[in-house]
Amino acid sequence: MSSPTLRADAQRNLGRVLDAAAEVLAEQGPNASVDEIARRAGVGHGTVFRRFPTKEALVAAVVCKRLGEISAAAAALLDEGDAGQAFEAFVWQIAEVYARDRSIFEGLPQCAEIPDVVEAKHEFLDVVRRLVARAQADGAVRADLAAEDVPMMVGSAILGSTWSGADDAWRRYVAVVLAGMRAT
Repeated sequence: MSSPTLRADAQRNLGRVLDAAAEVLAEQGPNASVDEIARRAGVGHGTVFRRFPTKEALVAAVVCKRLGEISAAAAALLDEGDAGQAFEAFVWQIAEVYARDRSIFEGLPQCAEIPDVVEAKHEFLDVVRRLVARAQADGAVRADLAAEDVPMMVGSAILGSTWSGADDAWRRYVAVVLAGMRAT
């Protein structure tokens, strides 16, 4: 879907709103206030809602941006010679994102049915499938591992680590999950 060309100032404001939203939602999750996003962007509340008629639309835009970034990083790993190492690098990449960015971890379920998010998630899972298939073909990960399981298991480790109270618990939890994904 093509969008109309924005005036230069409107384009700058849109960029500032998206950058501020990504920052605020990463810190506070999808329940963050639009007022805080507008304040950090240096724009009025109305400016945010002119471009994003609902908060859900704003969260979806941030989620799509993050999924695109993760997908691009994962796609770059497809060129790595060692498929097992590429897969492990991917797991650590998404774990880092989940651990520091509440927008993707908490926001995705809230806007998962929005068409742009559905498409971004599809593209993400396509790259994950290719990473998993390569690693399985090399005997590096379990044959019964489904690509869709990978982000869910990593997310579960991150969620579980939040209850532990230790700042670095997520790293230990992800290491255990990753060990369980490896071929025996």
